[in-house]
Amino acid sequence: MKNKWLLAASAILFYGVVLASCNLYSEANIGLEMRPSSSLRLPALRSLSFGDVGKWLKSWAPLSDMPKEERLRLLKEENEWKNDLVMWMFPDNVRDQLPHWVQTWFRCWILCAAVYFGVGGLWCYYTYYCFGDVFFKPGNIPAAKDIWEQIKVSNWAMPLYSLLPTFTEMAAEKGWTMAYPRVENIGLPMYALYFMLYMLSVEFCVYWMHRGLHDIKWAYRYLHYDHHKYNKEHTLSPFAGLAFHPIDGILQAIPYSWTLFYCPMHFLTHEIMLFFTGVWTTNIHDCIHGKVWPIMGGGYHAIHHTTYKHNYGHYTIYFDRMFGTLETPEEHESAKAAKAVKAQ
Repeated sequence: MKNKWLLAASAILFYGVVLASCNLYSEANIGLEMRPSSSLRLPALRSLSFGDVGKWLKSWAPLSDMPKEERLRLLKEENEWKNDLVMWMFPDNVRDQLPHWVQTWFRCWILCAAVYFGVGGLWCYYTYYCFGDVFFKPGNIPAAKDIWEQIKVSNWAMPLYSLLPTFTEMAAEKGWTMAYPRVENIGLPMYALYFMLYMLSVEFCVYWMHRGLHDIKWAYRYLHYDHHKYNKEHTLSPFAGLAFHPIDGILQAIPYSWTLFYCPMHFLTHEIMLFFTGVWTTNIHDCIHGKVWPIMGGGYHAIHHTTYKHNYGHYTIYFDRMFGTLETPEEHESAKAAKAVKAQ
């Protein structure tokens, strides 16, 4: 019990630091003035002061004084442009009758399906057909019926998954979030810093959301169990990446959206990262140990699907290591070998 309280306190403290950092940096950049590009050079370190650093940061943000109304207008124009990239396939008389948010929802659904089938299909072709004898032991390649089951579950959930980016776009257009439309609104250095803070928050929240879906019994039973039906190496495939109960899938992706409410983030970068999860979930369900530290790859996630109590992380192993839930593929194989020897 003491360890659980310590774990919870550590989690709250860490998340509080991220939240405070986001808001402190945000307040420091309110009302920045335009600076000419000629001032981009950082002053010599010997004479460096906080004021000099502030001026240097401001010099990267020529659009820092853009009125809020203009930022919101640009966000909506950008979202309409993204709709045009996909919705051209609908007849004009049909499209004109659809509200903006419905077009956004259709666009997100179509792109989600394109990423899922395009990346998943290529991944399966590469890992099973081209190099299956290299990556897998005999009998460990998933059967067609298992892959088809995962595709059916994913297709049922995708229309509901697509509601999350739709509502996030609507919130951004209304000015409820801290999203901004142009890198020049804050400058490249602050863009990079906010990106790191944003992804740190996402990584932390996804870890605890995923862990909660295991630790809370009713959440696992009614939501997350659907995904853990695939609990052996020969039943997991890249197409299992989106095979969740729709509420489960939304809960694990929602940190990408709620972080926008307290951390400034370039909106197009946010959406690219959100849709990149479709590529990432394909990768971590192929059961292949890529041995790229500190990435939480397929070898780690295959362990998660067999032990249910390890490797909850999103992109990296850091929070699993921090909170005591990490098991590496090497440790897992050693434990299996020791167990086999003991059983003899």
